Amino acid sequence: MQPGRFYPELIIAIAAAVWGLFWIPLRAFARQGLDPAWATLAQFVVPLAILLPLAIARRRQRQQAGFRHLRTGLLIGSAVALYLESLLLTEVARSLILFYAMPAWGTILEVGLMGRPLTRWRALSLFLSLAGLLAILGLGDPLAGGMNLGDGMALLSGMLFALGAMHMRQTAAADIFEQVFAFFLYGSVTSLTLALLPLAALGRPPSLDLLLSLAPWLLLVAGGFLIPVMWGIYWGTSRVDPGRLGILLQLEAVVGIGSAALLAGEPFGLRQAAGAVLVISAGLVEVLGGRPRAGPAAERPVSEPLKSE
Repeated sequence: MQPGRFYPELIIAIAAAVWGLFWIPLRAFARQGLDPAWATLAQFVVPLAILLPLAIARRRQRQQAGFRHLRTGLLIGSAVALYLESLLLTEVARSLILFYAMPAWGTILEVGLMGRPLTRWRALSLFLSLAGLLAILGLGDPLAGGMNLGDGMALLSGMLFALGAMHMRQTAAADIFEQVFAFFLYGSVTSLTLALLPLAALGRPPSLDLLLSLAPWLLLVAGGFLIPVMWGIYWGTSRVDPGRLGILLQLEAVVGIGSAALLAGEPFGLRQAAGAVLVISAGLVEVLGGRPRAGPAAERPVSEPLKSE
């Protein structure tokens, strides 16, 4: 066994578990007066402001800063922006379960676009993920209430994240700063676009006094949480295939659903529990049944070329 072989999985697992608690500060900002779209925008703009001087310094030294990673930055940044919005617009458990149906989208992308075989394990994982979606959305149940705006954002965010992870593995390697900077840069673009949409649920721009009062806390969350966690996730993502990445990130769902059940006071009944069990089981099936047979060379098909963005 090679030393450090499982470090990427460990780093992603830790980051995902910490992400599972991010709904707490996000909702705290909302309670202080930041409406959903603007609370989400702040989680991108403040880290971007911290990283921007470093990006400018890198450009002056003729190093790449991350501006070139438009597609990956938009895909991953948009996914997380929509996910954060959903945490404020629907129940935490629903948001997490809908987002972490990601193994379904990862499997569809790997089989349909990357040419990987649809094994019985992947098929079972796909079935469980989709069954979890049906359970949490309560399709066919007149008492379930159907999908709301937050549900739709959570579902779309999982699809975009799986696509972004696949695209990242198909592009030429970039250093971690580039990827993290691109994430916050293009995530800011998406978040600002969402904030400007004429949807009452997304809220209104905050006052300058409110922003100044929250600035120390926004800086603390950006520097102490968002930048380090995204740094760890990007470092590990380039070393873990999209399917397994989706599984490891499901630790956020476990931590998030558990913490929300204890702290948020939101309803968590049989349907939510069934959806959570099915989606998390899909991840376990993928992990237990989809272990690589060989070393790193097995992670990327020979027919899958590297390309730059």
